[in-house]
Amino acid sequence: MKVIYGKESTRYDLTSHVLELSWSSSRGQIAQSCDFKIRNAPPLQSAGFLMVFSGYDLKESQQFFHGPIVRFERDDKTGDLSGTAYELSWYLQQNETSRIKLSGDAGKELERIIKASGIKFSCPAFGFEVKDRPGSQSYTALFTSLTEQAYEKTGFRYFVQHQRDKLNVLPEGQNSVVPMFKASMLENSSTGESIEEVYTVVTVERYKDDKVTASATKENAGLIKQIGRMEKVIDAGEDKNVAALAARQLAILSKLPKTRSITARHEDNNAARIRAGWLIKIMEKDNKTITDWIVTSCNAHWKGGQYTMDLQLERRT
Repeated sequence: MKVIYGKESTRYDLTSHVLELSWSSSRGQIAQSCDFKIRNAPPLQSAGFLMVFSGYDLKESQQFFHGPIVRFERDDKTGDLSGTAYELSWYLQQNETSRIKLSGDAGKELERIIKASGIKFSCPAFGFEVKDRPGSQSYTALFTSLTEQAYEKTGFRYFVQHQRDKLNVLPEGQNSVVPMFKASMLENSSTGESIEEVYTVVTVERYKDDKVTASATKENAGLIKQIGRMEKVIDAGEDKNVAALAARQLAILSKLPKTRSITARHEDNNAARIRAGWLIKIMEKDNKTITDWIVTSCNAHWKGGQYTMDLQLERRT
């Protein structure tokens, strides 16, 4: 691993000074955070960039963290420096849009607006239209709003994959590198089930001038009897077929997700890049069965050339 600090033309190799390094991400959070503790640290500055590479070469393909130091403090007694950095997309939270007009596919409108701010940002079409003029808000809030609508209307969740100063929005599970852990690599593993985000009834409503012009409700009677009535109400927006949207979303939202918590220790540099939204595979105890899981949160730590990762996972069956 290499840990580099950069500010304008200044570069420091901090690798040999790192006492602690950990990073984390979670579903719905755009930017990863990275906490560090540096022994005998050189003079670092706020907004200087922390760059972390899984290998020993400073290759873009091996870099899994790139972003500004947002806070730090130096111990007066030891001289050790502790701090937190966030990925570049942290700036999307610190800047606000004007009262913009949205008119077109939600994903492409999101791309248009964020690119206009000067950030290298790509986003696929979400598959539904928006016509709206929302109030001033942070770019992060706009991203969250539109991706939540995407999940409601299409069943797809999205995350932001960072590549230095380029931000790419991807559907969950569409990472190009898919790590696989063997059961023998897992220090801890527990499986379960969660109904926290399950809905047994879906109602879709279409509005005009604050009045409901069309409405459709679909329900899963068997699941209502099994786990209770939990209703999701969705604004159809520009979608005119409210019944089809309700049926489609009930099929997605009424699936019971399997959950899993694992702790993995490894030295796989590719797996160091794991973040919320990634697909990973697990080779189960029989050394034959391979299961697929989506990472909903990742807390990682590096010490002595080894990665320790606490992962929360989900799969819908």
